[in-house]
Amino acid sequence: MKRILFLISLIFVLIVTACSNENDTKQESKKETKAEIITVSAAASLQDALNEAIEEYNKESDVKIDVNYGGSGALREQILKGAPVDLFISASQDDFKQVDDEGLIFEKKDYLENKLVLTRPEDGTVNSIDDLKDASQIAIGEVETVPAGKYAKEALTSLNLFDELESKFIYASDVRAVLTYVAQGEADAGVVYETDAKTEEDNVDIVDEFGSDTHKPIIYPIGTLSESESVKEFYDFLNSDVALDIFKKYGFTVE
Repeated sequence: MKRILFLISLIFVLIVTACSNENDTKQESKKETKAEIITVSAAASLQDALNEAIEEYNKESDVKIDVNYGGSGALREQILKGAPVDLFISASQDDFKQVDDEGLIFEKKDYLENKLVLTRPEDGTVNSIDDLKDASQIAIGEVETVPAGKYAKEALTSLNLFDELESKFIYASDVRAVLTYVAQGEADAGVVYETDAKTEEDNVDIVDEFGSDTHKPIIYPIGTLSESESVKEFYDFLNSDVALDIFKKYGFTVE
C-alpha cells in the first residue's frame, strides 16, 4: 500500500513539475516576442529622411520599425481596409482626415511642409513652367491617389495649363516614380516635391517652383493608430529636435 501511495505521489510531483515547466516556457516565449515591430505607413517622399531618422532612433532602441512607403491615397485605402498600421505620415491632409474621421487616429499633428517644383533631366531643354508647352512628355503623380499629382493638377489648373498639357502627361504611382521618369530621361519634365528633387541632384535639375498661391499648402500630418507605449515613444522621437533636424536637412519645413 505504501508503495502505491509513493508512486501516486511521485506521479503527482512529476505532473506539477511538467506544468510548471510549461508555464515557464510560455513566459519565456512571451519575453522573447515582447520586442515589438512598429508598422509605419509613410508618403513616398519621406523615404530618405525617415530612413535616416529610424537609423538614429535604433541607436537607442531595439524596436524594429517596418515602413511601407507609397502614395498617400493608396496608404489611406490600405488602412481603411484593415491593414495593421501603428503610425501614419501622409503627404495629404485629405487622406489623413479620412482615416481620422473613422476614429482610427489617437494622437496627431501637422508635422512637415514641402514645396512643389518643376524638374527636368540633366541638360534637358525645359527651363521654366512656360516651356512645358514645348515638352513631349511630362511626368506627374496620379491625380486621384498621389498627393503630388493632386497638387500638380491644382497648380497647373490655376495657371490655365492643365487642360492644354493633359495629353502629354505620364502618370506615376507615387512621387518617386515621377522622379525616376525624369532622371532616366523618359519624360522631358516632371512635377515633384522639392525634397525629392534634391535626392537626384546628379541626374535632375530643378528649373522652376510653383508659387504657393497656385496650390494648397503641402502639409504632412502625422498620427498614431495604436496606444502602444512603444508607438508613443517613437512618435515622440519623431517630434524631437534630433529627428526634426534630419527632416530639415532634407529640405522639409517643420510645422
